[in-house]
Amino acid sequence: MIHDILFTLFSSNAELPIENFTIPEVASTFLHPGEIHILEELIRIANQYKEIKKFVQQYGTLTAGLLKPKQQKPTEEPLPQGLYLQAFVDGLELVVKPYRDLVVELEAKYLVRPNLSLMFIFHQVSQYRSLFGFLLQLISGVVTQRIHGCALLPYLQQHCLHGNDANYQAVKTIQKSVYVIFLKQLYGWLMHGKFVDHYGEFFIQQVESSNAKVSITASGGGGVSSHQPTQTTVNTSDSASINTELWRYEIRREMLPYYFPASWAEKVLFVGQTVLMCHFDPRQHPIAERASRAESKLKRGTSLVGAAAAAVGRDNLWGGHEQELFRKFHQLQNEENLNVTKFEHLVDEIKEQVTKHMSVIMIEKADLERQLRLMKDFFLLGRGELFSEFLTQTQSLRLLIGKELNDGTTRDLNRALQLAANSINVGEDIEQFSFELPGKDVLDEEEEERRSFCYETKSAVGQIVLKYKVKWPLHLLFSPRILDRYNEMFRFLLRIKKIQHDLLQIWSHQREQRIRHNLNVVQLRNKLLFLINNLQYYLQVDVLESQFAILMAAIADSAKQADFERIQRAHTIFQANVLSLCFLLTGSNSGGEPSASSLLSTTSAGSGVVIQVQENPVLTILDSILSIVDRFCTFCMLCKDPMTKAERMEFATYEQGFMNHVDSLLKLLIGLKAGPSSAPLSQLLLRLDFNHWFSSNTQTSSQ
Repeated sequence: MIHDILFTLFSSNAELPIENFTIPEVASTFLHPGEIHILEELIRIANQYKEIKKFVQQYGTLTAGLLKPKQQKPTEEPLPQGLYLQAFVDGLELVVKPYRDLVVELEAKYLVRPNLSLMFIFHQVSQYRSLFGFLLQLISGVVTQRIHGCALLPYLQQHCLHGNDANYQAVKTIQKSVYVIFLKQLYGWLMHGKFVDHYGEFFIQQVESSNAKVSITASGGGGVSSHQPTQTTVNTSDSASINTELWRYEIRREMLPYYFPASWAEKVLFVGQTVLMCHFDPRQHPIAERASRAESKLKRGTSLVGAAAAAVGRDNLWGGHEQELFRKFHQLQNEENLNVTKFEHLVDEIKEQVTKHMSVIMIEKADLERQLRLMKDFFLLGRGELFSEFLTQTQSLRLLIGKELNDGTTRDLNRALQLAANSINVGEDIEQFSFELPGKDVLDEEEEERRSFCYETKSAVGQIVLKYKVKWPLHLLFSPRILDRYNEMFRFLLRIKKIQHDLLQIWSHQREQRIRHNLNVVQLRNKLLFLINNLQYYLQVDVLESQFAILMAAIADSAKQADFERIQRAHTIFQANVLSLCFLLTGSNSGGEPSASSLLSTTSAGSGVVIQVQENPVLTILDSILSIVDRFCTFCMLCKDPMTKAERMEFATYEQGFMNHVDSLLKLLIGLKAGPSSAPLSQLLLRLDFNHWFSSNTQTSSQ
């Protein structure tokens, strides 16, 4: 019977024949009541081991999900497969291995001494009764909560804080097994910009976007299910492919362990994207080859040091520090206790080296200052003469005011831009820019709502997109979201520039046609032109020029310290402040800088800019004023000389509507003047209401 008991303790079969000895009729004949109780306790231990072994067989590395025992509950769905789950099961195997070894040892002793008592067997294996109960609770939590991927790390950390030393050591063993997978993925992302993630388990994952057509399907655990690992295809000749690879990664907060701060995760994302950008370096193709060799090592389960040896090279990114960084990863893998500080210091060390390397490339190789000046000249209308000529070229074609847009409109706009550039001798820079008019099916709902609020979307001004060919490695700085925000500013500035151009054309038209409108029409045109001229001066000088000077000074200072992150941060601050001061960004104070602060808090690691452009009261009034000016310009071009009664009534609505909106604008600006951006707004208010002319006239008209 002792041998049968030992076999039962070791076996994972569903049937336990030894249970027949506990039947009262049989037990009372052959066993003492105390032995019956001991036998029942041994059966409980055997059943606990059987449940653990069943979970191991179902999800372990050896079976890898191929062995599917019958579920106890027909409705119970299996857990989603994953490397972390397999590592968790491997850790369980290591924990229960001493128990199996003990049973084998007891069998050897029994063969030598067949007179061993049942009490001796129970005394030896009873030490695992509490441990097995704890492991079953651990397994039950994974199954019921359907914990997947990196979410296993905080779950294990919570159960690691245990007063029982055996349970504590068991969790540490499982934890170490799981952290091997986490460190391999972290290593691959930080060092090579790629990682093996078949089941969507890492806290950095690919996402599907309009710029990146990535085939992603959700698995049972909410991750990514794919038969191919996450990897990067290097294509140094295609700028679109760089954006596709670079900006399709994001942080999944629910997968990030709670003891790692969000700022640390953003740094990890930023470093991986920077390293990924280096893989697209057209000057260094061997980097990608070395990374691929290291990746193949990781796929075969090679240790970090082994994978490191495959990636060693003389590339400029890591230099002579590569082996040292690999050793630190390996040390983290062998750490007995989790040390978040070491993770943070390692990421900071890698980030410092990566940012220095990227800063040198940005400043010296990519000529960052010149590219930023190009962004200012084109997106922010710094080359005013170019766009004045462009508007002249488009006037005869009525490209920017036509109600019907077609496929030829984009071609005509690009032709007009090229002619304007040739007329003022703009060189090769124009080749980096072109116009595009995306269809409604291309615009997402948020973009459509934002554009429809600020502009008349039926016209080209409301939909026009200025495309910029980003040169390597500027993709990190000019992400698709950043370029979208630049286009938001471009459409706003172009609309004001066009209205200014139209008002000047009214004067030319009236002079050429010798039209003599009454004095009120001339005065209203002068008021409109006065407001538009001062608004444009505020935007171009008080906002754009001053903020751009601050940006260039910050970049010059960052270049001395070779810190690319500071460059990225300075550019984020520049764009946020410009959007805020141009009334395109809202916050606790419309037109103020709190929005910029909140923006920076979400992009401290340069992971991309997320700006919510919502209804701004100043922008609402400006939009109404610009709409009045648009209709007034059309009115002046079509009205008769002298005006009819209906035309005089229409003119009166323009005049009254303009004065009412100006009164609202001045009152709103006076309220905003006390905010953080009081200096620029004070200048705007001073120019618009010099000597209180507008405010006094609106008060008089209201009386």
